Amino acid sequence: MASPTQIGVSSFSAVSRPHGMMRFFGFLAAAGLLNALIAAFFFLHLPDAHAPTLTSIVIRAVIFIAFATLAGSAGIWFYWKNSGSPFSTNPPVPLALFVLCCAIGWVWVPAFVLLSREDSPVTAPIAILAAALLGAALRKVIPPAAVLYEETHNAEPENKALFAATLARPRREAYGYVVALCIYLAGYYYANGWIIDGSSMLGVSAFIFAWKYTLEPVQKLDHRKQTVRAARRLAYAVVPAILITLFALLYGVEHRNRAEADAALASTNSQPQTGDADQKPDPTAATSATGISGYHSIILYPVPQKNQIAPPLPPQTSFLAPGTTKPLIIKFDGPYYYFQPPHKAPGPSAFKVQGTPLIHDFQANNFIPLTMEAHQTLGASIPLARCREIQVGILNGDNRLGVINLAVLLTDSSSPEYQLYLGQQPVASSQPDHFSQKSSPAAETLSFQIPTPARIRKFDEITIMFLPDSANYDVGPKVAIQQFQLIPR
Repeated sequence: MASPTQIGVSSFSAVSRPHGMMRFFGFLAAAGLLNALIAAFFFLHLPDAHAPTLTSIVIRAVIFIAFATLAGSAGIWFYWKNSGSPFSTNPPVPLALFVLCCAIGWVWVPAFVLLSREDSPVTAPIAILAAALLGAALRKVIPPAAVLYEETHNAEPENKALFAATLARPRREAYGYVVALCIYLAGYYYANGWIIDGSSMLGVSAFIFAWKYTLEPVQKLDHRKQTVRAARRLAYAVVPAILITLFALLYGVEHRNRAEADAALASTNSQPQTGDADQKPDPTAATSATGISGYHSIILYPVPQKNQIAPPLPPQTSFLAPGTTKPLIIKFDGPYYYFQPPHKAPGPSAFKVQGTPLIHDFQANNFIPLTMEAHQTLGASIPLARCREIQVGILNGDNRLGVINLAVLLTDSSSPEYQLYLGQQPVASSQPDHFSQKSSPAAETLSFQIPTPARIRKFDEITIMFLPDSANYDVGPKVAIQQFQLIPR
């Protein structure tokens, strides 16, 4: 039986032509880049810790870049070694050289994906840089169509008559129109807030521009030397790519923490009036199958101390009055709130119980995050100009792995729309370097500086917001507030 080549039919006739092989080069480059993007979108995530160490962030950035590079290499290798590939035998460019050139663009994929998730304006420059480096690197090693034709057919260069090229009609190219169209589309996408689409269009424009304005090889290349040069160029690109990915991780963590703080700040805009602790709970709430430990929301009141005579609160003028040098100590005696979004505070039928977070274990029965807050109402307003710092004394009895952050919010009840957010601080005993199983609660003090100038002049309410790691989103931290120390200026 005659073989296909004996009867004049080639199995790869569609791609044996030089332009067909060039299209296959483009297909391989696109497949590798798409594989790296898919892997990055699905598997690259921000660290769970709200305050990760610099070493862990650097290690994560290196792992992200290596993972994207391996994913892109696997995509090219699959199609390159496929039985239907024209490069499976006697390829015009070695597989290692082609992968090294493509990897110059892949190392920027993690930073592009991380920044695009945050809608950062830096996404566009990263896409342009990666696409331009990729286009220039491929142009330097992919032979032109004429060289591919000679290598494929083992033919000598065709001898043309003198000045024959001047009579040839120039081939029409649409590269300029494609670049212009991509730039217009990028403007349209950015106007509508589609950062990743607009950045992708700018990346396509940069690739085409770099491809057309990079000189193509005019003779047969020394593949060994080109491989060494490609590896050197990749090494030069890896270092800035790690730094940019490091920036993307730090930016993403900060943006996530700020978003969580803003959400916690918004949840305090509608606070309920605390009623009698002995009020009977809603009977329907106790039988609820969803919520927090079987209830829709919970208010935890402190246990009143028996046979204790409390001195009357000093008048308002003595609260950090001018000339005061000693800190004002306020024992915490307020309630803890437990509720879930979309609610911003416990409802009127919230279950009320006495105790502290150290002895109670509240956990969500669904997949909705659990919000925990502590509220302290002061007897009188405190001038903000007289307070330099607020120190929060806590007891941490939580033995679950994961960093717990505490945030402080100051409110003036006469103008509740104006509030002052003092930021968040991690609980030291919950951090990985200091974590240990605790037989008794660990006492700590967290300091929060008061900025000047501030949006409010005085405050009479202090709200503590508990921000655990995302791994413990459904469990209330076993952290109790002991006291506040207001340090005068």
